[in-house]
Amino acid sequence: MNKIQNLLHSFQTPNAFFNISYVLMVMMMVLLPFTTFFMWPIGILLMILWISEGNWREKWENFKTNNGIPYGFFLLGICLIPPLGLLNSTNMAAAWSTVECYLWFFFAPIIFLTASPKIWKKEHFDVLLTLFSVSVIIYMITLFIHGIYKTATTGDINYMHNYYFCYNSHHAYTALYLTFVYLLIFNHLLHNQQNMKKKHVIWLYGVELLLIVGVFCLYSRAGILAFLFLQMIWCFYAIHLNRPHWKSILAITVIVFGLIAAMIIAFPTNRFMQEAISMRHKDDSDKPLDPRLIIWQAAWDASVKNLPWGVGTGDGSEIVMEQYHENGYWMERTCPLNAHNQFLSALLTNGIPGIILILLYFSVPLALAIKHRDMMLLSLFVLMLLNCLVECMFERRAGVDFFAIMIPLFILKAHVPDNSLTK
Repeated sequence: MNKIQNLLHSFQTPNAFFNISYVLMVMMMVLLPFTTFFMWPIGILLMILWISEGNWREKWENFKTNNGIPYGFFLLGICLIPPLGLLNSTNMAAAWSTVECYLWFFFAPIIFLTASPKIWKKEHFDVLLTLFSVSVIIYMITLFIHGIYKTATTGDINYMHNYYFCYNSHHAYTALYLTFVYLLIFNHLLHNQQNMKKKHVIWLYGVELLLIVGVFCLYSRAGILAFLFLQMIWCFYAIHLNRPHWKSILAITVIVFGLIAAMIIAFPTNRFMQEAISMRHKDDSDKPLDPRLIIWQAAWDASVKNLPWGVGTGDGSEIVMEQYHENGYWMERTCPLNAHNQFLSALLTNGIPGIILILLYFSVPLALAIKHRDMMLLSLFVLMLLNCLVECMFERRAGVDFFAIMIPLFILKAHVPDNSLTK
């Protein structure tokens, strides 16, 4: 109880603007896994507090100290490109929706990277990330409860996987959240397991197991592959650290790969097995089998036709659909088809300037992760890269809000001295 009281007391700083802003950040972390509806108003409130506080010269110095120059300026370009793309857009509703998606790319760097490392403490980050993790776990449990209930009442096992399991959100983004929380817990265990009580260690490993099952039930191929790839990276990292329990980390990695493989084999309705079966029965057609390959080809063909400036911010999906049909394919759907690749989408909609800026934006978290030897920031980069290769991550609020908030948060965290209460 005394530790909790001391922790809460440490959050009360003389800066009233920070205290209010931090409460809003707590709300943001708790709500993000469930809905993005409140993210936009929270961002507006944080910006109003930021402007009201003033201290412009100090904020500019903090911005430079927190590596805001490369990251912030590339993000500024990322934020300006979609509005400029409005000039040659015909579908203004879709264009403005994309511009609205990018709001947190503007809010987050200003809020976090102009913050003073003297006010922020490691405990502030720990609380925010812990609350996000708990919220994600609670959300995942609600998915399991819903899936088990629907399966029991209907007898349809499909409610325990894929779109039916993740019934109220996109499964790829949910898999992204679960993987990130899994890595947060994994990182905590890697560095603190020796100082933890045995029951707490067992409980956290149980949560990790639940997250593994959750990622599999979502049946996002990109989500599962990203999860396994990052598990392998973290295993090598643990061995490199040469911690006393590195052998157990290696054993856990083998078990994780074994569990995923066993679940894929045990449930033949999953997308991996369906892909393998369809490959065995592939005919002699020259047309690629995987729908994403067809979509990427259509997006690339359309992009090349519209160089150097692209088709405009709001017209990408319609142009991809037209090119898809022009290439000789047909899809029974009424809504337009996006590029399913953020890089192709940037090239298609905003041309050469769009793809250059997005590549520069990706380079900053990678460079800073290597500079600060920050595995969590590196993991965020890998998650962003792998997911953007197969989804238009920056055209959905669930993707933009997550990466736009987490990356500058970890960049700021790297500049805050470790004055932990538990130190």
